[in-house]
Amino acid sequence: MDVLSAAERVGFTKRDQTRFEGLEVGTGPQLPEDAEELLAYCGVHPADRDAMLAARPDPDRDPEWWAITWALAGEVERDLDLALPSTGFRGWPAVPRNASPVGLFAPAWALLANLPRLRELHAQRGVPDSVSVATVSALGGVMHTHRHIFGCAGVGLMPLWGPPLRFRGADYEIGRHDFTRTHMGLGDGVSGHVLSIHIPPTGRLDAQESEESVATAVESFERWYPEEPLAGLVCHSWLLDPQLGEYLRPESNIMRFQSRFDILPLLPPEDPTEGDRELMRLGLHLDVPDHQLTDEDLDSVPQETTLQRAFVKHLRAGGHWYPRTGMLKRWS
Repeated sequence: MDVLSAAERVGFTKRDQTRFEGLEVGTGPQLPEDAEELLAYCGVHPADRDAMLAARPDPDRDPEWWAITWALAGEVERDLDLALPSTGFRGWPAVPRNASPVGLFAPAWALLANLPRLRELHAQRGVPDSVSVATVSALGGVMHTHRHIFGCAGVGLMPLWGPPLRFRGADYEIGRHDFTRTHMGLGDGVSGHVLSIHIPPTGRLDAQESEESVATAVESFERWYPEEPLAGLVCHSWLLDPQLGEYLRPESNIMRFQSRFDILPLLPPEDPTEGDRELMRLGLHLDVPDHQLTDEDLDSVPQETTLQRAFVKHLRAGGHWYPRTGMLKRWS
C-alpha cells in the first residue's frame, strides 16, 4: 500500500496528506527487537512504554499505519546527519483524533526504528552518551505531555517538529536548551551555518543555565561538526514577543532571556491567530482547538500564573501573540 492512500484511508486531512508526498514505504529501518530497552533509554515512563509495546504495528493487521510508520522512518533515515536546510522543516502532522492506539504511536515507532543508527552516528561524531540520552529523551517528554493534554497514551495527537530532527542528528539537547544545526540562506543559496536555539518545556528558564547551555553548545559543535563553522545563533519563539514586556517584570527569566537577542522586525503572518494557538500549546501546555479561540476557550485557561493571565488579558483586549525571531548578541 502506498503512503498517500494509507494517509487518506485513516482520515488525514487533504492538507496533511501532502506531508507524505514523495515518501515511500521502503525496506530500511525495521522494528527493533529490543524496543523495551530502547524506550527506557529514551526516558519513556513504564506506563507509556507498556502502551507503546502493545500498539506495535503489524503489516497484516494494520496495513495503513504500517505504511505510514515506515514512510516516516524512511524519511528520518534518508536525512540522517544532515543539517536543517535553509528552507526549514515541515513537521509531522497530528494523526486524526479517532486514530487507533497503533496510530497514536506510529510516529514514535518511526523514531525508535532509527535510534540504533543515531547512536552509531553520535559515537562517530564524539557526542557523549549523556548528550545522546538527553537528546532522545524528547520521546519520553512528548509522551508525558500527550497524556497531560489529551488524557491518553501516545504521541500522535501532537504535531511533531523537534523529535524527528533529534532522531536524525540535526538537533541536540545540551543543558537547558536544544540546538538545531541549520543552513543559513540569504535568498541566493546557502550562506553559512547557524544554530537555532529552542527552549524545551523542562522547567524554569534560568538565566545562568541558559548562558551555560549556549557556551557549551558552541564549544561542542565546533568539535563535533568542524566542517560547519558557526556564523551565529538564532531563536524563533513566542518567548521573544516584545509584547510580553507589557505584562512581565523586567527581571523575570523570560524578559532576561529576551534581552540577549536583537529581535528582527515582525513580518505579519497570514493568520494572526496562529501565534495565539502556538503560545497556548507550547507556553501554557493546553489542548488547542482547531478553530479561532473563543471567549469560552479563554474561560477554560487557568489563571494561576502571570503568563496565563497575560495570555487571556491580551486576547480579550483584541491583541494577538506572535512568535518572533532574534539573533543572539553574544555567542563566542
